[in-house]
Amino acid sequence: MKNLWKMTMTNNLKADFKLISPEAEILNKPLPLFEDKMLPEGFTRTKVAEDLFVAMKQFGGIGLSANQVGLPYRVFIMGGHKDMAEGKAWACWNPEILETSDEDIELMEGCLTYPLLFLKIKRPRGCKVKYEDNEGIEHVEEFDHMPSRVFQHEFDHMNGTDFTKLVSKLKLDMAKKKVQKIYKQEKLKAPKTVQLAKKIKRDIEEKKTGLIKPNTDIIT
Repeated sequence: MKNLWKMTMTNNLKADFKLISPEAEILNKPLPLFEDKMLPEGFTRTKVAEDLFVAMKQFGGIGLSANQVGLPYRVFIMGGHKDMAEGKAWACWNPEILETSDEDIELMEGCLTYPLLFLKIKRPRGCKVKYEDNEGIEHVEEFDHMPSRVFQHEFDHMNGTDFTKLVSKLKLDMAKKKVQKIYKQEKLKAPKTVQLAKKIKRDIEEKKTGLIKPNTDIIT
């Protein structure tokens, strides 16, 4: 796994993460339970989580699963954004969803693995979860609204699936056609990050309506 980190001039390992293709095998099969012995020599949970947070910020998301950048570890990070839980951040190792609320909410979601693709996804509003932190300490926590949704979205990645599997083929095909239309209109081959994709989407919305909608898109 060290090939995903590169040596700096000070001989420290710096993350060199890139988002991998949604067709990659690691994104399409459940990840095994994480054990510390899986990490390369000299690496810690904290090191991996910190580098994932840096990558998440660079990509413009509010959540990132390790397998989205090719790491075979059952862990994701989320938060660190002013619009979510006052900027609180989580590193969730071996996450589990214990319970979900009866109330479902439909919101627009995006995914770092699919630039410019936005889908209306219905999920339980709240969930009770269990995860281990960077020290291996187990936590049980209840999430509501955005933290709940992001946790559920990232948890899907842990199990080898994603939000494209939660809509009908018709809705997915229509959304993909919109993406291709935007590529053509904006003369893009493919945006390198969802941050750019989101800006383009909002710019187009502003051109159409004269208004920018409140930031309700969840990019993970």
